[in-house]
Amino acid sequence: MIAERDYDAGRLVNIVDNISGGFEKSLGEKGYTREEKIRALKLITKVYIFMDNESKSDEYMIKLLRADKEHDLDPKVDPAELYDLYRKFRSQPIFRIGLRVGVNKSYPNIINTFGTGNTGIVSKIYNGVGESPNEASVNGGSGTGFFINAMAERYLDWGLEVGLGLEFRNSQYSVDNYITYGDSLQVNGISEIAQFAVLSTMVTHQQSFFRVPLLLRYNFKYDSDNSFVPYIAAGASYDYLLDAKYLEGNRTGGTEYKFDSDLSLKDLDLIAKNNFSVFACLGLKMRIKTHFLTLEAKFNKALLNYINPNNRWSNNPLSTYDLAFVEDDFSLDILSFSFGYTYSIYNPQKLKEFK
Repeated sequence: MIAERDYDAGRLVNIVDNISGGFEKSLGEKGYTREEKIRALKLITKVYIFMDNESKSDEYMIKLLRADKEHDLDPKVDPAELYDLYRKFRSQPIFRIGLRVGVNKSYPNIINTFGTGNTGIVSKIYNGVGESPNEASVNGGSGTGFFINAMAERYLDWGLEVGLGLEFRNSQYSVDNYITYGDSLQVNGISEIAQFAVLSTMVTHQQSFFRVPLLLRYNFKYDSDNSFVPYIAAGASYDYLLDAKYLEGNRTGGTEYKFDSDLSLKDLDLIAKNNFSVFACLGLKMRIKTHFLTLEAKFNKALLNYINPNNRWSNNPLSTYDLAFVEDDFSLDILSFSFGYTYSIYNPQKLKEFK
């Protein structure tokens, strides 16, 4: 550009005359590439620096940072005066908005065991993992669900970020429950006492939560030159129960029964409506200009009992004649994997201490 030749020759007044003559206006017209516009704004900023026009140099530094988010200076060509001005401005995002979607798997963590049969001999089987008694089978599913998370994030310093979000989580778990009797069984010619199923029950329990997570994240190699930024995070969440019900319930043995899939466990007050949890994350950010794609694995540990023990028997229509089933006391832990996009929002301004 002619203006760059004038700058190299020290003809700063000529550049100012071009600016007042419509050069800046022409930057918004077609014909200039993005790179040319950035070069021009940077040049104008340097001109006003060397003309000791602080207000104008501040004005064009802001325009430069709006045109090129997180603009990188080049120590080989950019003067120290430009570096000194640059450090006085906020070039990082004021905050970021992240959206994540993912799948989860539940892990009920048993606190106390309850049941209608001999619980001390035969345990319930959660999410299809376990060995059934003789003459019975395991029918439960794997306990998978999904979630959607939106989070506002703010970069602090030293690679640290804080985030506050809103999340909808749908999860489920299955339980196989058995009522058994003991009898002798011949194994390799040796008589042993074994458990045989009289009645087998399987239920699939689905729950939906509205969650408010708060986290602290540490980014490794947090630099605009790095395309990949691994991170770890930890936090806590308030979890409010939106709904809970049995999606499926069946029984082998016993008398005829009727299963009601529309039964709301929340309305029956069988489930604790409020809970708190802590979590830890391991993830990777992939930079796309000033934004990120993210991959994340997270383990969430609930701190309180998922079940309301006060109504375990009195409000549970499945505990007696239908499925002969009652819930254990447990916390509902969750392992999840997500994919997301994080959008950076900028508002370049001169820092307060330099105004």
